[in-house]
Amino acid sequence: MSSQRSKPSAHPLNNDMLVRGVILVLIGLVLIIAPHFMSASSTRDLFVHANIPAWFALVLGAAFMGQYGLRQYREKKRQPPRK
Repeated sequence: MSSQRSKPSAHPLNNDMLVRGVILVLIGLVLIIAPHFMSASSTRDLFVHANIPAWFALVLGAAFMGQYGLRQYREKKRQPPRK
């Protein structure tokens, strides 16, 4: 009986990049959307003024996820077809 092991990724931090991307996108979305559901308070004003960092987190998270996808595409393209 032969056991097959999954080939380790060429970039061990590649999955970390995906996780960081998803977390940053979620943070950005929460900061952008939350003020629309909050009543008038000082906390709502804080969220409204965090508009620039929210968009930065959203774009940075999307860039991390795009980098992950690009690496996966290149890795898949590099592997020979299975028979």
